[in-house]
Amino acid sequence: MEFFDWMIIPQIVMQFFGQTEFETLEALIDSYINIQTISLYVAAGLYLICLIMGGLGMMVMAKRVGLKNRWMGFVPFLNTYYAGKLAGETRIFNQKMKRAGLYTMIAEIVYVAFNVFTLVIWFALMNPAYYVVSPASDGTQYAQFDPGRVYDKAWMVTADTVCGILGYFVYLALIFFMCILFYAFFCKYYARGPFLMTFLCAILPLRGFVIFAVRNNAPVDYDAWMRQRMQEYARQQQQMYGQGGYGNYGGDYGGNYGAEGQSNAPDDEPFSEFGDGGSGEGSSNGSNGASGASSGTSNDDPFPDF
Repeated sequence: MEFFDWMIIPQIVMQFFGQTEFETLEALIDSYINIQTISLYVAAGLYLICLIMGGLGMMVMAKRVGLKNRWMGFVPFLNTYYAGKLAGETRIFNQKMKRAGLYTMIAEIVYVAFNVFTLVIWFALMNPAYYVVSPASDGTQYAQFDPGRVYDKAWMVTADTVCGILGYFVYLALIFFMCILFYAFFCKYYARGPFLMTFLCAILPLRGFVIFAVRNNAPVDYDAWMRQRMQEYARQQQQMYGQGGYGNYGGDYGGNYGAEGQSNAPDDEPFSEFGDGGSGEGSSNGSNGASGASSGTSNDDPFPDF
């Protein structure tokens, strides 16, 4: 998926800085083809770097938890499935999803197939005979596609339109599954900010870099980690407001209020109304349980090298 996202960057840069006048329509079409070709090479290089870094990151994570077939982290599509194996059981609308990695991989394959087919059609229709030169508002020229000039390849125009519509829905489905997958993944390997990391991996093409950054984090039980954080927060609140009242506003009122606050403070669980949190998603998301939660508070820095 990241490959086609990376293509957008060189396309925008070259189109912005490469605007010039062309004497013939053929030269204008050739410039479009050159921009697309260079974008493919640049995207391939960036995707390869991202793929290697992500594979190295998942290899370290898999070694820590004893997961086999670590080579899958370096293979396109299979690395998505392998990320699901590392994430473990996921949840959606309070329902368990055991194969989020598999579903995401299938959606990714379909999405890439649509994009490859559309790209092939684009190159096939890059014929000067199918275009007319039109002036732009900034004084430059651009080639406008004229469907009426396509005689022998009219089916390609229809296929391109259909693929564009279907590809949009496939893209939405892919984003949906990737958000589910990587949220569970980073609840386990970066409990401090799973939403941010999910955005960087599911929406932006930075999956490999982010996974490589958190490779040394110990897996934690997210529910146990959150429960520990809430207990720490409750103890801090009790120390601030439970002894001597709110700011020692004076006399017996402050002291009595402080004493009352201490006597009514909960013993262990400050948020019991939210459920025990110990069973369900959290138990499956962390291999270390509650002990993993304590280790995650000190080892979950995603950028230790910097």
